[in-house]
Amino acid sequence: MIEYLARRVLYALVTLLGITLIIFLLIHVAPGDPAIYYASAFRGTANVSPAVMKEVRRVHHLDEPLLIQYGYWLWASSRLDFGMSISNRRPVMERVAEKLPNTLMLNGVAFLLALTVGVPLGLLTAARSSGLVDRFSGPVLLLLYSLPTYWVALMLMQLFSMKLGLLPLYGMVSEAHAQMGPVGRLSDRVLHMVLPVLTLAYGQLAVLGRFSRAAILDVIGKEFVVTARAKGLNEQRILLRHVFRNALIPLITLVGLMVPYVLSGGVIVESVFAWDGLGRLFYDSVLSRDYPTVMALSTLGAMATLFSYLMTDLLYTLADPRIRVGAGLA
Repeated sequence: MIEYLARRVLYALVTLLGITLIIFLLIHVAPGDPAIYYASAFRGTANVSPAVMKEVRRVHHLDEPLLIQYGYWLWASSRLDFGMSISNRRPVMERVAEKLPNTLMLNGVAFLLALTVGVPLGLLTAARSSGLVDRFSGPVLLLLYSLPTYWVALMLMQLFSMKLGLLPLYGMVSEAHAQMGPVGRLSDRVLHMVLPVLTLAYGQLAVLGRFSRAAILDVIGKEFVVTARAKGLNEQRILLRHVFRNALIPLITLVGLMVPYVLSGGVIVESVFAWDGLGRLFYDSVLSRDYPTVMALSTLGAMATLFSYLMTDLLYTLADPRIRVGAGLA
């Protein structure tokens, strides 16, 4: 088990090294001189003398070859030190720590909603294939999957906020949030979450519903399922204990691919609804050319993705004993 984990962690570290190099190069080939943004942000003016520009380049190692710059950045980022934000002169990780709980709360609720609705819906439609629910849900889920996120966000805002006036238009809380009681503050926060949660969840729900249906249908016709039915086992027990468990491998793969999205946040959704999370921070940082923040968020997103894949590999071994044998874990 330890050897298997060490091998997977080594693969993840090598992959992360390659990703950080690509991120670093992409940021540095983007239009604009980082030294100008550093100098103008910290001096408060765009008119900076050549002497100041030279000092800024020296302090931030911008006068060094690109590979040396990457070495300095890699050493600092390995200690989670991504420097100071250009836009507000605060440590980048301090800003990330502030926004992360908001993103986890919003995206976590949306993901759980999609998971608790999508997977049972897939199981139901697969168990009653070609039934009324299956025929109705198929086109609906396909339609949901094809709708653009920004369009859905605007339509929900138009309907529920501007026309019906039932839900807040944007933001995380109302202006009078601080004057409310505990129940009022909770209710206010929940109301502000409804539209962004629905916008984040509808596409994930469609993917989980259709994918779980396909995975279960692939298993439901296997010989061991036919044998279980021939033995007279209860249909519900067959679906939950035999069919669903054997369909877990592709489902685990899909969930593993979706978890990084939960951690990184929906850039479009948080920007449209003015939700103060990592997605909006990334969007604002790109617009303001805040290079340290963009690089930090990109790197942390890559780390979250690789960690999710590592956890997915471990879950494989728990879901299927054959994988434990093949990996030498049995």
